Amino acid sequence: MTLLPLLKENSRTLKSLCASCGLPKTGAKTVLVSRLREAAQQFQPTPPSARILSIDLGLKNFAFSLLTPAPLPKTTKSKTKQKPLPSLSFADPAKPSALLTSPVHLHAWHRLDLTLPLDAAQSSSPLPPTPPARNRKSKKAEAEPEEDSTPTKSKRKPEPSTSTSTAFTPTTLASTTATLVQTVLLPLRPTHILIERQRFRTGGASAVLEWTVRVNQLEAMLHAAFAMANFHAHATEIEIDMAEGGKGKRNGVDGGGKVVVESVTPKVVAGYLFPSAGAKDEDGLVEGKKRKKKATSGAAAAYKLLKKEKVNMLSEFLATENDGGGAGLVKADGKQAKEVVGLFLEAVERKRVGKRRAKRKEGEEENYAVEDMVSKMDDLSDSVLQGMVWLQWQRNLEGLIQERPELLEPVEE
Repeated sequence: MTLLPLLKENSRTLKSLCASCGLPKTGAKTVLVSRLREAAQQFQPTPPSARILSIDLGLKNFAFSLLTPAPLPKTTKSKTKQKPLPSLSFADPAKPSALLTSPVHLHAWHRLDLTLPLDAAQSSSPLPPTPPARNRKSKKAEAEPEEDSTPTKSKRKPEPSTSTSTAFTPTTLASTTATLVQTVLLPLRPTHILIERQRFRTGGASAVLEWTVRVNQLEAMLHAAFAMANFHAHATEIEIDMAEGGKGKRNGVDGGGKVVVESVTPKVVAGYLFPSAGAKDEDGLVEGKKRKKKATSGAAAAYKLLKKEKVNMLSEFLATENDGGGAGLVKADGKQAKEVVGLFLEAVERKRVGKRRAKRKEGEEENYAVEDMVSKMDDLSDSVLQGMVWLQWQRNLEGLIQERPELLEPVEE
């Protein structure tokens, strides 16, 4: 059996099919078809009981969310039977949410600072600690500097502490990663783990920044920790099976205890959500082109706009359970998730109307949790959207296999 039917498709259609499944869309038509065929033959359907742990990497902004597939609405099911695969070529740029049709339940939503001591109490706390209450100052008092305050011009950079300088050594980071995996991530009982893929350089620079090396170390250690957890889980299953009189082959290599771990490239996720915006990397640079001095500000502005659009998109999905609006794709399940969703939406509203209009009334205490959430929205939204897009890719690929069964047949040489 040959793949002539697919080879007869034009290049734009093949690229659209690859993009809808999260696959690279560069190369000749034969390369694109081979890529689709390989993905189809390696495809494993995502069960309804799947627990997807989506991680947005960072040392000071380590965000993660736990998602599970939600039942498809009746209207979505009928549309899926008629047209299982969305067409990116004719997607409406003004409605990027149309590319997401797979609803999810949100069970956990966190953001951690891994440069701080990580213990069970801090990692399990759903909300940031509230600072002690302080008396509000009048505008006149706030404008007048205190007598013992240091002038702005004479401010000095704080000297690095010993704990900060040793926080990123391989030994310390390995210990932090092991504690994070064993006490925070694995207790969530994920079946699929998505880890944000990191780059090796920033802004097309020839040098590799130290902070980039640190995050890459964390990424590698996470993969190693999860691989070791899979190894031990598989060994334990074999021991249990043999103790029960089996031959140690009941669960196989892909046994029930094995967690699927995949890397997800942020640029591919952004390209799927905003196909009309072009291929941008994390610095807002067009793929394959170096940064120009004159375009620096424009690239930074484009990247900032992309972050803003992601936050706005997710806020529309989350708003459904609160005010009846939105696209109905994300439903918070559990006290922790609902509390963080409430803070997220309140922070989005505060950013939208501006600080001046969002000033609290006289005598009303400041909501420190919302203020803290404002700086976390980007990372939190990335972790949820990454999981939602990955799940959509799986369903798109499943629909493509049903529509193109020849992808599963062997190719004649």
